[in-house]
Amino acid sequence: MLSRRKRTITGKPVIPSVPKIKPVKARRIIRRFHLLIQKRRIICQKLRCKIVDNDEEANVNYIQKFFEKNISLRESYTSGKESSHPNSELEKLLISVQSVDDRNELCRVFGYICAEIQEHGGLQNYQMASTVGQDANRGGDSSKQLVSWCEELSLDKSVGMTALELGSLSAKNYISTSGIFNPVVRIDLNSNDPVNIKKQDFMDMEIPKNESQRFDLISCSLVLNFVPTPIQRGQMICRFQEFLKHDKRTYLFIVLPLPCITNSRYMNRNRFCQMMEYLGYSEVRYREAKKLVYWLFDRDPSKKSKGTKEIAQFTKKTKIEDKPGMNNFAITLMAK
Repeated sequence: MLSRRKRTITGKPVIPSVPKIKPVKARRIIRRFHLLIQKRRIICQKLRCKIVDNDEEANVNYIQKFFEKNISLRESYTSGKESSHPNSELEKLLISVQSVDDRNELCRVFGYICAEIQEHGGLQNYQMASTVGQDANRGGDSSKQLVSWCEELSLDKSVGMTALELGSLSAKNYISTSGIFNPVVRIDLNSNDPVNIKKQDFMDMEIPKNESQRFDLISCSLVLNFVPTPIQRGQMICRFQEFLKHDKRTYLFIVLPLPCITNSRYMNRNRFCQMMEYLGYSEVRYREAKKLVYWLFDRDPSKKSKGTKEIAQFTKKTKIEDKPGMNNFAITLMAK
C-alpha cells in the first residue's frame, strides 16, 4: 500500500513543492525581465559593449572587460548598480533610454539593470515565474494544444516520434508525458533543470549530419517573439528545416502572443502562412485563444519551396495596416 504521507520521516517533502505565484504576478515578472533585457540591449548598442541574451555568466565577464577599457565610466555604472531598487529617477531613464545619449547616464541605468538581473533575483524570479506559468493546473502548458491536435491527426504513439522543444521550461509538460514523442530533446537559453533541459541556444546548435539526428517535430512556443530582430526571426524559422527529417512528413508547432498576429503593422495570419508556404510548410491547424495564437504546420518533402523570385516579398517589412496602438512585430527572410 502506498504511503499517504506528504513528508518523509526526516521531515522532507516526498514531492518537491512548486512555488506558488499568482498568474498575474508571474506575467508581471516575465514582462519586467524582458523589458530589462530589451533596454540593456539598447544601452549596450549605444556603448558598444558586447552582451548576449542567453548567458549571464558570460555577460559578467563582458561587462568587466568593457569597464576595464572605459575606466572613466565605471563610477557611473557602480552608482547605478548600488542604487536602491526601485529607484524612480532611474526607472524614468530606463523607460526612455533609447533617447539618452549621455554615456554616464547610460552607464547608471546599465548598472541599475544589471543589479536587478544578476543580484536582486531578476533572472531567478523570471525562471520561476515562467515555470509556474507553464503549470498544467493553471492551463499554462501550451503543448497541451499540440498533443490534442496530434491525437486528432491520429499520430501513432507506438512509432515514437522524436521532438525538439525550444524554450523548454518543464520535463513534465504534455509534450513530454503524452507518449507520442520519444525522445523529447529539451533546450532553453537559461535552463532551470540542467538534468532534463539542456542550456542551449538553438541558433548555435550543431546542424544534424543524418536522418537519425533529425526530428519529426519541433515545438517553438513563445520563443520566436523574443528573438530581437525581424531578420533573426527569419533566420530561426529557416533553420528549422535543417533539424526536421528530410525523408518523411514532419511537423512544426509555433505559439506566439496573439497581438503579434492580430495587432501588428507588419504581420497577420495570412502573411505568416504565405511565408511558411514559401519555405515548404502547410498550415494543418490554427487556433486563436484569449492571449495566444497556436499553429501546427506540416512539411512534406515532396513539396519544394517556390523559388527565388517570390522571396523578395518577404525580405523587407511590408506595412499591412497602421492604426494607433499597433505593434511592430515582423519577420523577414534573407535574400538568396
